[in-house]
Amino acid sequence: MAGITKKRRIAPDTREVLYGFHPVMEALTAGRRTIYSVMMDRTALSERQTQVVELAERQRISWQTVSPDQIRAVSGSDQHQGVAAAASAMPTDSIESIVSEIRRDSGTCLLVLLDSIVDPNNLGAIVRTAHCAGAHALVIPKDRAVGATPAVSKASAGALEHTRLCRVTNLAGTIQWLKKEGVWVAGLAMQAKQTVFQADLKGPLALVVGGEEKGLRPLVRQYCDYLISIPLRGRVDSLNASAAAAVVLYEAFRQRQTTA
Repeated sequence: MAGITKKRRIAPDTREVLYGFHPVMEALTAGRRTIYSVMMDRTALSERQTQVVELAERQRISWQTVSPDQIRAVSGSDQHQGVAAAASAMPTDSIESIVSEIRRDSGTCLLVLLDSIVDPNNLGAIVRTAHCAGAHALVIPKDRAVGATPAVSKASAGALEHTRLCRVTNLAGTIQWLKKEGVWVAGLAMQAKQTVFQADLKGPLALVVGGEEKGLRPLVRQYCDYLISIPLRGRVDSLNASAAAAVVLYEAFRQRQTTA
């Protein structure tokens, strides 16, 4: 890993419209994106809108009043809460730079790898939980998976703006590389005999969460070091992806706090 430098990739001239109070406020606070302009849907600003405008003005970012229909049109959503911002795309990092930096700064990584998550609400919920539970980064496939869209930022209540992301072409190949770097890879599968509460989640770890319908793909499952399940007592046979990720992430958080 020596000699690897941190690389952040931003698509050139790519703009999108963030919408909702938390995504816009957190994007302004995080400073990871370029914010080109801010939009409000009324002249008499609400308390929340005033907070956004004051922060934008301190950063010398222009703002304007537009109609609710205009914000709805540019954001493509009714969930804009009267606030939107034209912004650059979310930056991503290479998996090599993420692991190298974590190793240098803290030594023990906690990564979340997502296999074919396609629902923006699920991804947003996972992003929010991963951020709150102290995960260092999320790894998302470039194909057949939702990316870091404004809808995901909205679903994450702005946590996406503070979360490091890595987009990879081959998730199975990434798992193989992580294992060579000394990171244990645990896949979440409801058929696994070892439960999340029996597993050791304290060391360098990558948690792999499968898609909403089929779970982990066979090749991804094959390359995991071990599989873990969540015990269930109700009549339904599974949790959704975001709820399952939350259970495992907070068990990892609990174990790591106990040994800190």
